[in-house]
Amino acid sequence: MTMKITNKTRKTVIADNAKEARSFLSRARGLMLARTPQTLVITAPDQSIEETSIHMWFMLFPIDVIWLDSRLKVVDTFKGAKPWSFRIFRPELSAKYVVECPVGTITKTKTRAEDDFSFG
Repeated sequence: MTMKITNKTRKTVIADNAKEARSFLSRARGLMLARTPQTLVITAPDQSIEETSIHMWFMLFPIDVIWLDSRLKVVDTFKGAKPWSFRIFRPELSAKYVVECPVGTITKTKTRAEDDFSFG
């Protein structure tokens, strides 16, 4: 199943065909070893910094990361997380969703903290 992700504040489309990871296994895998850039929404079981932290181990391409709270408001972003980086990427504030998207998405859509998103 795919979904459309829209930045309602900027009136821009983040992705038309994003996939969603809800299960423990799909959340743990994320985009690891994916061969082509795509957009994935990881839904954490609880809204927290720890549940929405990500790593870039076994990633084959850089990504942009957007963290959203339970109201679908942007709480943090990171541009250009590099593949095979051993850093843990954490949002500044508690988040419920992690949107992993192709590098350049944040700049192209002018996404910023406090923007409102929608999933459809």
